[in-house]
Amino acid sequence: MNKYDFYSEKTAASFHAPLEHWDDLISVLDLFPIPMEVFSTDGLSLFVNKEFLNFFNIDDAEKIVGKLNILKDPYMYEQLGMTDYLRRAFSGEILSFYDIRVPSEEITHRYKDMQRGLAENDMYQDITCFPIWSENESVACVVALFMTKRVYQYRLGAMKAKAYIEANWLDDFEPNRIADAAGLSRDHLARLFKQFIGMTPYSYYQELKIEKIKEALHNASFSVREAFTACGTEYYGGIAEAFKRTVGMTPTQYRKTLPSSPQYDSQKTADVEEQAEYPENRLFRIAGLFPIPIQIFKRNGDIIFINEAVLKEWNVLDSSQILGKYNLLKDPFVNEQFGLRNHIQRAFKGEIVLIPDIKIPLENFWEWYNTRSAIYDIESIYTDILNFPVWCKNGRITYIVSIFLTSRLYQGRSDVTKAKEYLENHWREDFDADKLAKSVHLSTSHLARLFKKHTGMTLYNYYQEIKINHLKAALRDKNLSITEAFVSCGFEHTGNFTRFFKKNVGMTPQQYRKTLGK
Repeated sequence: MNKYDFYSEKTAASFHAPLEHWDDLISVLDLFPIPMEVFSTDGLSLFVNKEFLNFFNIDDAEKIVGKLNILKDPYMYEQLGMTDYLRRAFSGEILSFYDIRVPSEEITHRYKDMQRGLAENDMYQDITCFPIWSENESVACVVALFMTKRVYQYRLGAMKAKAYIEANWLDDFEPNRIADAAGLSRDHLARLFKQFIGMTPYSYYQELKIEKIKEALHNASFSVREAFTACGTEYYGGIAEAFKRTVGMTPTQYRKTLPSSPQYDSQKTADVEEQAEYPENRLFRIAGLFPIPIQIFKRNGDIIFINEAVLKEWNVLDSSQILGKYNLLKDPFVNEQFGLRNHIQRAFKGEIVLIPDIKIPLENFWEWYNTRSAIYDIESIYTDILNFPVWCKNGRITYIVSIFLTSRLYQGRSDVTKAKEYLENHWREDFDADKLAKSVHLSTSHLARLFKKHTGMTLYNYYQEIKINHLKAALRDKNLSITEAFVSCGFEHTGNFTRFFKKNVGMTPQQYRKTLGK
């Protein structure tokens, strides 16, 4: 097995609409709540989105754009050994790299004047690279999407707290309620909020409150005292003092600097009219360029857009079989059988929601749309689903976008792929060859012969490798002790399994952990 697991697919230029509007691509990528970077065909960085800068805490895109060439970067081929993979990505393949360690030290070294360091030194990313095609069916540019799952989940906790504060800014500051909304302890939330938002929860609440008071002071029908009351606070108190410190003048002095009320109201009306129109064609056009499945929903749950990658990967004939006929919020299969109702409802309320490792119900699609093809050899697909809202400038949700990032894919001989899938879904359980064979409707001996012939491994060795890989992933989490890493994978930290780990990895768990980050 290669140093980095990866998923690869060769794309055809005819599969995508050509890239015609560079500005449209840039504006849409800035909507994504995950880091994204665009490269020219010769490897030069052309664009990084806002989330890329936020996540890596880099204060200026010009430090990267036009300066970094990923194909000529010595760190990529000397330290990571990824040059060959990257060249394949730049030749038109979709490549997904799994568990790539974020080079925190290298980023800090290159951009040492950035405002603050990365949130953690030990982060591992899944990176998906895919091409965007030009009109002459050549690669126009390559897009890289960075998903840092564990840290991303931490960041989502901070974002949940931020969203709660924004939704409840009228109320008094209640740290326990905010922590409960984020699903974290108060202390843990305080640390994460500071890391990812750059200030404490109370400072953010206070800053938001002051902005709301400034808005209220624009209303000439309010006295200064009434403007504070309308914002849920007293004129004489800590917020009033904070207002003067932050704004540099008292609320009364601030009001004197404002334009007349009619002029302000006229401008506000013009702004609302401008905000009401979102260029949906731009969003749909760029989503159509992506060779990874994307679905877009209206606020009521009706599906309004799917790209061609959805049809291709799920073997559905055409979009007319789905568009206008499907509502995500009303689908009992997804909401009840899959148990995703809470995740979906949170997404439609404005949260960014990552749903990990969900099996796409291909069998149901084939039954519903009568599309099973003899040449379609994909047996099952597991995907991470990233859901995020697209907002109007007036603060209303216009769409919910769902992006499907393949985490596991099984294709080829049906009985062998089903055996792999079973083992990867039941790796925490004791190995049971008879139970496994029964699940794929073969005798134990027949399955064993087939599996060895098509994979080069025995069933038990494949099972062992899965267990080892899960434990290695747990050992990368420095928040866990060695014993806790074993327990998180359902193992006892005993001498037997330590010896088993050493036999397969070449070192003890303790030694393996010491190598991380080198």
